[in-house]
Amino acid sequence: MSGSLLYPLLSTGLILITIFVNFARKIDTDHFQRKVYLSALLFVFAAIVANFAGSMLEGLPGVLIRYLVLAVYTCFFIFQQCSYYLSVAFIDYVLNKNKARTKKIIYLVLGIIALNSFFMIINLYSGFYFRVTDDNQFMYSGYFLARFYMSYGAVLIAIVDIFLSAKHLRSAQLYLITVFALLCGAGAVLDIVLPGGNLVWAFFTAALLAAYFYIIHSDTTLDSITGIGNRSSFTEFMDQVSRMSAKQSYSMILFDIEGLKKINDAHGIKAGDNALADMAALLKQCSRKSDFIARMGDDEFLVAVRAKYDVKRMLSRILRALDVYNEKHERPFSLSVNYGYDSFVSKTDQTAEEFLQALTDLVFQNKQEHRNEMAAALRGNGV
Repeated sequence: MSGSLLYPLLSTGLILITIFVNFARKIDTDHFQRKVYLSALLFVFAAIVANFAGSMLEGLPGVLIRYLVLAVYTCFFIFQQCSYYLSVAFIDYVLNKNKARTKKIIYLVLGIIALNSFFMIINLYSGFYFRVTDDNQFMYSGYFLARFYMSYGAVLIAIVDIFLSAKHLRSAQLYLITVFALLCGAGAVLDIVLPGGNLVWAFFTAALLAAYFYIIHSDTTLDSITGIGNRSSFTEFMDQVSRMSAKQSYSMILFDIEGLKKINDAHGIKAGDNALADMAALLKQCSRKSDFIARMGDDEFLVAVRAKYDVKRMLSRILRALDVYNEKHERPFSLSVNYGYDSFVSKTDQTAEEFLQALTDLVFQNKQEHRNEMAAALRGNGV
């Protein structure tokens, strides 16, 4: 292999090391997402190392070199497929944030990789994928396209997954998945058209780099416990709303979970986290794609709907869902909320912080009303 063809391997390898070192040090991130992403990253790096080693060994004399070239390229193709399919698992998790679903995909991936590894071992004796010539040069054999189909089937799966999930995606997710699929697809085409050019690694590393930047940005705008937006994402959202016309204004509901500290004290911090996660899941279940939801802090959640929709209807839907949740008794606690709602109109003198404070005051009023109602009920019962 010429020196110019080694440059993509060296440059992508250095980029991958930089990403790995920086991302492995991150603590405040989704641990399962990090594990899947770093696994894909490690296999990409292992494949690049094997590709580089094979390139350096090619053409050297000796029987031992021949066996080394065979072994190294066998490892390369196995590592390459591992990196592609683990990337698909990562993309699926970014799309759905469903750990159980992604684990099932990983188990399926492991089965496919095991099957491919079996064929690669058989290839050592039959040479139907690739072989090493008498002068120790790597050469594809008659069925080498089958290896491409098995490896790049992952890209096709990712593209299908994009279109099946598109209606449930936020714009940032759709952008990432589209860029990832296009870069991987372009690399796959070049790898087939120009086998041995190693341009696939430049494209695939660019895709992983796009995913890395997405994760970094998501970690600053997503709540680690609930997986929905946090206070920073609310600030970004309000910046966008403030630039909209008055006709595109939003109505917002601020919720406060009643007695979260009591849940923590009685059942432990894990139960408190479950309460927060369940509340977030319930809000996502009741919301539409055009709605915005975020955890604003400790026990506060916000839902924003376009003003043309009836915010009272949304509130009623959420309160009914809470009643259903509590009737199921799946947790050792119940969820109850205080709330306040109002409409934010852009192009006015009211700032986002002033509007949020007004909502907070409404929540406090609602809390006082609930307490007064409970006190009146107790007095009525002679307590």
